[in-house]
Amino acid sequence: MTINGTNGENGTSKKREQTCQRVIKAIQESSGLLTLAAQKSGIGYRTICRYVSEYPSVQQAAYEAKEKMLDFAESKLMQKIREGDNTMIIFYLKTQGKSRGYVERQEYTGEGGKPIRIETVEMVTNGNGDKD
Repeated sequence: MTINGTNGENGTSKKREQTCQRVIKAIQESSGLLTLAAQKSGIGYRTICRYVSEYPSVQQAAYEAKEKMLDFAESKLMQKIREGDNTMIIFYLKTQGKSRGYVERQEYTGEGGKPIRIETVEMVTNGNGDKD
């Protein structure tokens, strides 16, 4: 199989094309975790990182693998919410419900919701440390 319909991506050799395919497979099998892909495939971590940065097809495979895992994690989160897991409900509201007021931080305002008014007072001394 050629990458991007050429004799290899960016005019690469058959060996590099085969390595691209091995890297893509390793990334897919490790859900986009590059360290795990390196360990499982026997390909060096730096090599995998280089292929991700140099070859669009490998970069796309890494992106898609991470997105797939994110979708899976979100589906598990939703499942726990449907089961009534209070911790997951709170987590979801804190991360996705901010526009509805589900935030932990405290916001301080001045009177009537206006900005807090800060006044600076300059003290003048007469040189002896006494106030004039």
